[in-house]
Amino acid sequence: MTSWINLRAAIHALELDESAWIDGLFDESRRLFDAGRGLFAYSYRVDRGSTIRLGSVAGIDTAPAFWRALFRWGASNQRSLARIYQTGAGSLEHWMRSGRRARAALSEFEVGLERCGPNDLFTIVGHMGRQPRTSGWPGDATGFGVFLTLPRARREPAPTAKQRRAFEHLAAELAVAARLREHQRQRHVARLSAAEQQVARRLVEGAPDKAIALDLGVSLSTVSTFARRVRSKLGCRPGEELLLLAGPARRCNVERRLELFERLTASECDVAAELLVGASYAEIADRRGVSIRTVASQCAAVFRKCSVSGRRELVATLSGK
Repeated sequence: MTSWINLRAAIHALELDESAWIDGLFDESRRLFDAGRGLFAYSYRVDRGSTIRLGSVAGIDTAPAFWRALFRWGASNQRSLARIYQTGAGSLEHWMRSGRRARAALSEFEVGLERCGPNDLFTIVGHMGRQPRTSGWPGDATGFGVFLTLPRARREPAPTAKQRRAFEHLAAELAVAARLREHQRQRHVARLSAAEQQVARRLVEGAPDKAIALDLGVSLSTVSTFARRVRSKLGCRPGEELLLLAGPARRCNVERRLELFERLTASECDVAAELLVGASYAEIADRRGVSIRTVASQCAAVFRKCSVSGRRELVATLSGK
């Protein structure tokens, strides 16, 4: 139980940069799931044109031959894979049932799987992107998220209903974390220039002005100027920029957030993430492919289960403000 809580805490460690975050997910996931066959944790982004770009990756050295096969297969099936990405958890057989596109992409991989040792694949996916409507899926898919991927030596018994719910909830929390991290990234990138972002990143890491100047090849006065600009754009006093740049997670009681998300269903976790970043009911409905009435009902359930009166109080409760 402790290891499961540690993994959920690692998911919500929003103050870490992406590389450190993925490393943390890998370390905690390996303690829980890896039985010596290898495990990978990696972030990704799907651009327009359904091009998949990997972000940070951890665990390649645990099963290098399998990773190379996985990477080659993913590169040759990008468009098909991008359109079937969705938050959830399951084996290769589970994803094969996701539809015709899934079967076409996954059957090719299944053929060559045994040459690398394992003959099954278990994945937990936290994906943020538009969900398909019943009328069909658009030609291009965009989105971002994170995978926990575990090669397995053989087909294993289907998880129990309790295990299935736990995995689905874990996937939902991965998607929540991906959404909140993306919101933080966009907020910071939109406000700061490239040079200011470099200085800001080093400030968050705790580097002194002299070290920053040396790393960036600029003078101390230039570093001071950029630091003043960062504070001005963030609207804060000296010292407060570290809290703002790190995001709300550094100030939030993570145990409290875990306890609140534990009350929600997987769908409600997804809706809560959208509420936290300011999405309207109409925007949530459009992304999730449901009606506004359904979203309103889910939002009401989120507010009730978290014992808050509305969006503003929810944000304050989950962010620690």
